[in-house]
Amino acid sequence: MRQGIQRMVMYWLIFSALTAHAQHIDKRKSVEPTKIDFKSTIQIDGKLSDWGDSLPYYFDKQELKYALANDEGHIYVAMQVPDGAWQMQALHQGFSFTVNTDGKKKEGASVYFPLPDRESLRALATKDKEEKPADIRKSILGAVRGIYVKGLTDVVDGFISLENNYGIRAIAAIDSNNTLCYEAVIPFERLGIYTIEAKDMAFNIKINGIVMRTVGGGRAMNRYGYGGYGYGYPYGAYGMQPTRKEAQQEPGVWLVLPLAKPK
Repeated sequence: MRQGIQRMVMYWLIFSALTAHAQHIDKRKSVEPTKIDFKSTIQIDGKLSDWGDSLPYYFDKQELKYALANDEGHIYVAMQVPDGAWQMQALHQGFSFTVNTDGKKKEGASVYFPLPDRESLRALATKDKEEKPADIRKSILGAVRGIYVKGLTDVVDGFISLENNYGIRAIAAIDSNNTLCYEAVIPFERLGIYTIEAKDMAFNIKINGIVMRTVGGGRAMNRYGYGGYGYGYPYGAYGMQPTRKEAQQEPGVWLVLPLAKPK
C-alpha cells in the first residue's frame, strides 16, 4: 500500500514538473526588422559568422531565422532553418528572396536556391539502403548545379552558373549545430539601381512551397494541406456553403524598408 502511494506521488511530481515546464515554453512569435543593417564585410560562404552571434529576425510560420544587409553596391540575405522537416522542404524547393525596388509587395527580382538537379535526386532515391549516404541533406546540396533567377536586369530568367559573371552568389550548407544555413548576394545593378536611394523597397523572404486553403466556408487547411478533420470532404455540414481546395504559393514574409547608408 505504502509503495503504491509513493509511486503515485512520484508520478504526480514528475507530471507536475513536466506541466510547469511546458507552460513556460511559449511558441516563438515572428520578429521583423525595422531597418536594414549596413555591412561591408560579408562573405558568401554559408557560415554566417559575418552576421553576428545569430540571425535576429524570425518568420514563425516556417520557423525561419533571417537577416538583411547592404553595402555600397550589394544587397545580402541570410537564412537559417533548424527544423528537419523545413530543411527538407528548403533543400528540395529552395529558399526564395525577392526585391521589388518600387516598394510594392508583389513580384520583383528574385533568386531561388538551392534547387537540386532532378535526375541526380532520382538516382539518389533509387540507391540501395546500404549505398545511401548517412546524411542525405549533403547529397542533395551536392546535386545543385546552378542558381535560378527571375526578373533581374540584363539576366535571362532561368538557371545561371554557380560561378557566374553577374555578381550573383548563393550558397547553402549544414553547420556544426545541424542547422541549414543560406546566404545570397545581388548587386545593385541587377536590380536596376546604382546608388543607395532613400525610398522604400520591398523584400520577400521564404522557403518555397505550395500551401492549400479551403475556400467557401470550410475550415482552414493546415501546413500539409489537409482540412480541419483530415477527411477532405468537399462540402461543409449543416447548410454550410460548398468548399473547395485552392492551391497558392507560400506568401512568405514581406518587409518594406529603405536601404542602409554608410555609418
